[in-house]
Amino acid sequence: MRRIGWIIFILTFILTACTNQTVQTPIATQVVPTTVPASAATAAVPTTQPSVGTDVTPEIATAGIQQALDGYVEAYNKNNIELLRSVVDQTNAPFRRLVEERFKTFQESSFAGSRFGRMRVLEVKPREHGFWQVAIDDGGYRRDILFRQMDDGRWVMSEPTEEQLGQKIRIENEYFTLNTYEWAAEVNTIIEDMVVRARQQVIDTLGRTPENKFNVYIRPIFGISPPVNPNSLAWYSAGSRPRNDRVDIFAPFSYAFGSYDPNVGWEGELYSTIVHELTHWAYTRAFAQEYRITDWMSEGLAEYVANNPRRNAVSAAVRMGRIIPLVDPNGGIRPQDMDHMTTLEVDRSLAYGFAYSLVAYIVETQGGLDGFWRFAAAVRDTPGTGIEFYDKALQKAFGISYEEFDAGWRKWLQENY
Repeated sequence: MRRIGWIIFILTFILTACTNQTVQTPIATQVVPTTVPASAATAAVPTTQPSVGTDVTPEIATAGIQQALDGYVEAYNKNNIELLRSVVDQTNAPFRRLVEERFKTFQESSFAGSRFGRMRVLEVKPREHGFWQVAIDDGGYRRDILFRQMDDGRWVMSEPTEEQLGQKIRIENEYFTLNTYEWAAEVNTIIEDMVVRARQQVIDTLGRTPENKFNVYIRPIFGISPPVNPNSLAWYSAGSRPRNDRVDIFAPFSYAFGSYDPNVGWEGELYSTIVHELTHWAYTRAFAQEYRITDWMSEGLAEYVANNPRRNAVSAAVRMGRIIPLVDPNGGIRPQDMDHMTTLEVDRSLAYGFAYSLVAYIVETQGGLDGFWRFAAAVRDTPGTGIEFYDKALQKAFGISYEEFDAGWRKWLQENY
C-alpha cells in the first residue's frame, strides 16, 4: 500500500508496439509528491566538485552524489534536459538513452508539472570499476542507482558496460534456466526462488499448468544486447517452440528498476513483476488456443493475477477526471482509449491500472475468473470493432449492453478507488 498524500506516477512502459510474441511490463513506480520544500525547488548543481582521486572516501562520494541528485530533481521540475545531461554519464550511450527516454516520457504525461521533492543519499557502497552503488530516499520510497566520478570531478549516474559485468552464469532447475552475470551475484539465487514461487502462484490462480520449461534472463544494466525499449522493466517473449520462451528482467540495484516501497522491499516489487510476466506465459501456452483476449485484457489479467491494482495512480486519475475510456467516443486515427492501449500517446503505464480495474470489475460482478473467460470466448466469436463490437460481446457473455457495462465500471471505480 502506497502512502496517502502522494501521487504515484508509473512511468510509461514499453507497449509502443506489442507483437503477439512479446508482452512487456511497466517499469517500477516513480514517486511524485504533491508539495515540494522550497529548498528542493530552488536547488542547483554546485559549480565546485570534489577532485578525482584513487582514495575517494564514502563522505566525499556522498557529497558529490547528493549534488548530482539535486540537479536531477531540478531537471525534472524545470523540464531541463540539458541539466539532466549534466548529471548523467554521456560516454555511456545506452544508459544515456535510457535516462533521457524516461525523462521525456514523464514530461509528456498527464502528470508533467508535478514537482519532485529532494532525493537524499542514504548509503553508498564502492563497487568494481570505480562505480558506487547508492541507496536513495525518493520521497519516502527507495531507489538504488550506480554513480561514478568523471575526470573533471563531477559525479554522474552511470552503469558498467556488458564486458564489465564479469562471468556469465547459467543456473538450471526443473522449471527454467536462469541466465545472469557475476555482477548480480547477490540477487541471483533470490530471483531464482522468486520465479519458482511466481510460477506456482500463476498456476494456482489460473488452474492450468503449462508444461514447458522456459528461460529467464537477468539484465543488470540497460546496455546489453540485443537492445530493448527504454521504458520497460520486464517482458515475456514466446519462442517459436515452447522451450525457447523467455522472460527478461532488469535487475534490482539498477536505474531501470525504479523506486520501491522500503516496507515491501525490492523483492516484493520484483515478485509482482515476475508473476505478471508468467501470467502471459501461462495464457500463451495453456489458454490461447481456446480464448482470444485483447491487449487490455491480457495486461489486466496479468496485473490481476499479480495483485497489482496500482491503487494510488488510478485513484489520482479518477479524482482528476482522467479515466481512460474503454472506447474513445471521439474516435479518430489514434483513439485514446483502452481498446487501443498499445498506441496511447500518453499515460500508457496508467492504462495498466485501468486494465486491472476492468478485469477486477468483471471478476467481482460476473462470477469470478469464469466470467472473464466467458467474456474472452465471446470476444473470440464476435466480429467488428469499437462500441458495437463490445456491445455484442458483452450481450453474448453477460446479457448487458456496452452502455450498462461502462456505467457500472465507472461507478465501481468511484467506489473502490
